Amino acid sequence: ILGLLLVPAATYAESNFAPVKLPRGVQLQIPKGWWLLGKDHNRLIQTSVEAAIDLSGIGRPDGQDTNLIAANSMPKTTYAAVRVDSTIPPSISPKEIQAATAADLKDLGNEVRTNLEKMLPLQNNQLLQFYGVRKDIISGYPAIVTEYRRSDPKGPVIVQINQVFTNSQEIKIFLSYRESEAALWKPVVGRIRKSLTLTKWP
Repeated sequence: ILGLLLVPAATYAESNFAPVKLPRGVQLQIPKGWWLLGKDHNRLIQTSVEAAIDLSGIGRPDGQDTNLIAANSMPKTTYAAVRVDSTIPPSISPKEIQAATAADLKDLGNEVRTNLEKMLPLQNNQLLQFYGVRKDIISGYPAIVTEYRRSDPKGPVIVQINQVFTNSQEIKIFLSYRESEAALWKPVVGRIRKSLTLTKWP
């Protein structure tokens, strides 16, 4: 985790969310009680994902990924999570995302679904339902949103991946929660997503 800074502000005194300033012009709010994954834990996750990508034959992207923050819900008997990565250079330009047609999104969705079906079993999970991909605007930038439902030993998990494209970087925001705890965590991850702000960088 690079340069994590909790911003003191009187306006957040009564809030259960704390604004967090991250490197590369990224800011968002996370629940104050959530625990930040340390370097060792985070490296283990990254190693597992890298191994699954290699074994699946999907091939890794050309850009260099840097994790900016990873945090999980408390108490640890529950499950919700946020992870923010930055990739330089972005895999595609903002203009190309804006120009993407419905047919392009359908093709992309088919590719993502195929990749998930290959990758998830290598992490001892299964793709239960794929909800598709769609375009959106996040903090003024074009974005691709992917949503799906996967298995987990303690019950299905809902996952949303937001890929935000700027001219200098691609920001990926991974949000997930256990389906049985949707009443608790769905509004929380929605708040985290809505709070994301990107400023021009560098």
